[in-house]
Amino acid sequence: MITVLGAGGNTGGRVVRRLRAAGEPTRAVGRDAARLADAVGHGAEPVVGDITDRSFLAEAFRGAEAAYVLMPLDLAAAGYRPQQEQVGTAIAAALGDAGVPRVVALSALGADVEHGTGFLETLYEQEQRLAALDAAVTVLRPGVFFESFLPVLPQMRATGVYRDTIDPDVALPMLATADIGDAAAGALLDTAASGVRELHGPEDLTMRDATARLGEVLGIPSRYERAPDGEVRAALVGAGLPADVVEEQLAMFAAFNRGDAQSRTGRSAATTTPTTLEQWARTPARTPS
Repeated sequence: MITVLGAGGNTGGRVVRRLRAAGEPTRAVGRDAARLADAVGHGAEPVVGDITDRSFLAEAFRGAEAAYVLMPLDLAAAGYRPQQEQVGTAIAAALGDAGVPRVVALSALGADVEHGTGFLETLYEQEQRLAALDAAVTVLRPGVFFESFLPVLPQMRATGVYRDTIDPDVALPMLATADIGDAAAGALLDTAASGVRELHGPEDLTMRDATARLGEVLGIPSRYERAPDGEVRAALVGAGLPADVVEEQLAMFAAFNRGDAQSRTGRSAATTTPTTLEQWARTPARTPS
């Protein structure tokens, strides 16, 4: 049996579907029973509870041969850093309490850098916690999710322009979360898996190229422009994002611009995932409303 955290989300849901297709008994863990409906429909055992509760998580992990873990962001919780520390500490401690022998963890490119990377610093800290476990740990470090474009599609449709703080000519590995889920499921089913595996998508893309290509597929011709930090800060805070979360994002994008959050292994067959930006964009959920 394998336990999957975040089973109602993009990567966790995909992991559940792949495990069940392989005939693997699966325990699907989430905070909201309604979001676990798909997992239940695929034959997973639903477990609903608080991901910051060490005792709850230990029971969810109990008896598992392996577990998929990640640290979801809860924007309703007060304080990004304290909340992530609470979640990460609870997950690592519960894995130890339950004696899970194999762990596959979602991290990110740049999580090997201790300071100066914003959001990625909390993933660095979590990797250190998991490394201290008496378990075989596989760490997945993907690049930028295609899904990160979803919040800016309304802006692109309204103005034909996407403005943000990543320099337009910085090339970044980009990929679909479905491919991350497939990689995670494969690692969970491979009893010999361990170590760090980067996931790069099919190609590195600049924000300029990605925006233009995405706009072409969606029928909303768009261009990318580098915006001042202050402009983006004001826009995100005005949209309701917590100020500390906004600063974490700005710091992460600054790390992208400096080249601090990058591949350490290089592109290879093992790191290249199949779904292109155009293939991702053509799915029904991405088409203009």
